[in-house]
Amino acid sequence: MSSQTDLLNERYGRKPVNASKSRARIIIAAASLLTLFLGWAIWVSIDTANQIKHQDQAFEIIDATQASITFEITRPNGNAVVCAVQVLNQSYAVVGYKEVVIPASDQKIVATETKLNTTEKGVTGLVDKCWFQ
Repeated sequence: MSSQTDLLNERYGRKPVNASKSRARIIIAAASLLTLFLGWAIWVSIDTANQIKHQDQAFEIIDATQASITFEITRPNGNAVVCAVQVLNQSYAVVGYKEVVIPASDQKIVATETKLNTTEKGVTGLVDKCWFQ
């Protein structure tokens, strides 16, 4: 005599669950997810290692037409770098802009000071972004 589950499986054409196939699918899915995660982690590590980092050190608003910005860059190699430096007013509008070229050298960390002309009095000065030349 068959159990009720066996009768229902036979009636509706369901096959009995094979635990080993189910376990194998779970293991394959987990291994695939782990491989994807490791690939992503390696990609992020390599991408981050090749980025230029900038740190604003100081700014001085000299007068309504000029400001001075001091910043530091950290680069992964000695290649030349260009940084976009800007002065902002109270409304966060750019009132002064300059692209500063830091020449190639063996130094990985370089501190730079630059003066910018402004169209009106600014309230802050900062580095917007940096890129390899």
